[in-house]
Amino acid sequence: MRNNISKLFINISDSLSSVLLDDPTIFNFVRYLLAGRQKRMKKFIKKYLDEYDCKTIADICSGTGDFAELIAIDAKYIGFDLNSDFVNYAKNRYKNHKNKKFLIQNVLKLKNDEKFDAVMLISTVHHFSDEELKIILPKVKQMTKKVVIIADIIPDAPHLLQRFFAKIDRGKYVRPAKEKIKILEKYFKVTATQNVPTRTAVQFGIICEKK
Repeated sequence: MRNNISKLFINISDSLSSVLLDDPTIFNFVRYLLAGRQKRMKKFIKKYLDEYDCKTIADICSGTGDFAELIAIDAKYIGFDLNSDFVNYAKNRYKNHKNKKFLIQNVLKLKNDEKFDAVMLISTVHHFSDEELKIILPKVKQMTKKVVIIADIIPDAPHLLQRFFAKIDRGKYVRPAKEKIKILEKYFKVTATQNVPTRTAVQFGIICEKK
């Protein structure tokens, strides 16, 4: 009985989030409640952008452009996202930043010959199946010159609340850290990993280089 109630709650939460979280204003509000200002995540990303001296950055599934704020004025940034409302929100948010561009793009159909010092996949991987990642990750490899910066939630976080929010996340492919690494190692050399806690989840940070 308890399991049935739990499944029902998860199904209702999933249905509501699928509708509400496609709105950029609601998405940002909910994300702030769940993750705060994401200071640890931004510190993690900035550390490796600086370490690899990244002057060109691609952000896969860039959402409302939260991490574009980390990009130096002398660097070039392109964010790709399928949600046109998110892209338009990000464009307006950074309308005075000439070095930042946001494009509506289904990443499964991404055709981009440009190469970037860094490619970021932040809170992205758990939204795609293994078969879809077989399409996306070779594209990312082809685009990358220096480093791939990944952060993705894990289902086995230390606290019950964190595990609960991972279970009701919109992404249907929340994998344990070891499984993520196993998938990535088919395309990249994993050079560093780090847990990045937020208010209600743990993001597993992974730094990769081309083999």
